Amino acid sequence: TDYSSIMFDYANLDRPIVIHRDDREAYEAARGTCFDLASCPPGVMVRTEDELIDVFATGHWQGSLSARLRTVFRERFCPWDDGRAAERVVRRVVLGETEPPAVVPLAERRPVPSAAGSGRSPVTTVPQPSGSFPVTDSL
Repeated sequence: TDYSSIMFDYANLDRPIVIHRDDREAYEAARGTCFDLASCPPGVMVRTEDELIDVFATGHWQGSLSARLRTVFRERFCPWDDGRAAERVVRRVVLGETEPPAVVPLAERRPVPSAAGSGRSPVTTVPQPSGSFPVTDSL
């Protein structure tokens, strides 16, 4: 990802994350950011295409550094995201309950396994068409 909020979803799922920030200075000058991503990255950060290729080619995207960075990021940004956050808000704010459901601690959460850990290629899970399909130049 670059600066997309999808990094929070992947962190909450405890999935490896690589941040590609090839335009950091321009992005921060033009749009600004809510926090300094470099101070608490959710995974390995790269700036160039060569670094990006290297991270994937060497497996560093899923290494111990990536896991440590993701753990710190999750502790900071995902402590309430256990699947019942909206329910707690409704019970407290709308229904006035003083004891909403407890938050499931990060260490006790079991995110759904990724397709990468299944031993099957994600491509093999997609039905493939059979037969031939002619290609023509006319519409």
